[in-house]
This record gives sequence, C-alpha cells and structure tokens, in this order.
Amino acid sequence: MTIRTGIQPEPVLDVLKTHFDVPPETTADTDFESLDLDSLVLIEFAVILAKQYDIDVTADELAAAGTAAEVAGLLSAKGAHT
Repeated sequence: MTIRTGIQPEPVLDVLKTHFDVPPETTADTDFESLDLDSLVLIEFAVILAKQYDIDVTADELAAAGTAAEVAGLLSAKGAHT
C-alpha cells in the first residue's frame, strides 16, 4: 500500500528562496504581491514546480493562490505528492 502525502509549504517556499530574490524572512504565508513577484517570475516559478512535481500549473494559478502555503494546497489538489 502506497501512502501519498500532499505537498507541504516548505518545499514551495524553498523554491522561491533558492531561485528568486525574495527576502530571507519570507514565510509560507507571505503574500506574493508584497514580494513584487511579476508575471515573468510567476511563469518561471510555474515551470519549476511543474517539472519538480510532474503536474500542470500556470502562472495565473500561482498568482491566484498568492502564497507558498496556498500554492502547496493547489499542487496537492492537482495530485502532486512527496
């Protein structure tokens, strides 16, 4: 029996901190608008997450989610798992 667990916010936050110039004090609940993530960043973020979790996700979906915690929920809802 395989147990699949949903995506936690921390790995999503790690992608933001590793690939993009976000402040080190950024948390999973920090709103993307306050980080000034533009549409190109969100497109690149979507590509990275899509490859990492083998799912389809768009920049618009990430923008609508608005935080790393909500993105983790979105990815889990789309079937991504650890």
